Amino acid sequence: MSKRMKGFEPSTFAMARRREALVFYLPEEIEAIARAFEDAGHRDPAHPAVNDTERAARGAEDRQDAEIVRVAAYAGLRQGELLALRRRDLDFVGSALTIARAMSAGVESTKSGRVRRVPLAEQPAAALDRVSRREHFTSPGDLVFCNALGRSLDGLALRRDYRRAQGRCRCPPLRFHDLRHTFGSLLAARSVDVVTIQKAMVHSALSTTSRYLHARPASEQAQTFTAAFMPIGQGGSEALLTSMPLA
Repeated sequence: MSKRMKGFEPSTFAMARRREALVFYLPEEIEAIARAFEDAGHRDPAHPAVNDTERAARGAEDRQDAEIVRVAAYAGLRQGELLALRRRDLDFVGSALTIARAMSAGVESTKSGRVRRVPLAEQPAAALDRVSRREHFTSPGDLVFCNALGRSLDGLALRRDYRRAQGRCRCPPLRFHDLRHTFGSLLAARSVDVVTIQKAMVHSALSTTSRYLHARPASEQAQTFTAAFMPIGQGGSEALLTSMPLA
């Protein structure tokens, strides 16, 4: 198991996932779908590349699609936000993404008027860094994810290939948008507080974010409750009491 996967308990997550309507992927499943893209598992073997040039172009497309899956799941971006992301929006030094626009039906829009900065963890940062190392379309205003001409990707085609990659690695057939739910659920499962998740996902209501708490193992919550009920002097409620303001 890789370093990024360490600490997750697949069986615990799987049970939580089956109990709730809000489903999500395990990190291992995210990587399996990404690898299916990298291995061209979404392509029809009956229609191979006709020459080395086409083979190289397809390989670049497949690697880019793999990174799109990783960024969607590890940064919580919607598909339209991913497709509208530009290189100037990447802040590797500050570990953040600036989200100011979205793509819909090939049309870029900023009609929401909201600009937000999204925390950039190591996993999506690594994926974006790999995409950034291409030879062409490297100016600040260029799209991060683009076709061979530097233009926006076809969202319908991306979702179609995503479903094919799912089938190749036999992962649950979740929607592309469920990669965003995966982001919130995995954060909740690792005990990130709900307010932090709300800010990262830009939910206007805390009740929307609370849906992700289903992913938090009950055993972990029980341990927290146990500590809260311990007598003073045994490390349980002492910190709480000392932090309470005096009347």
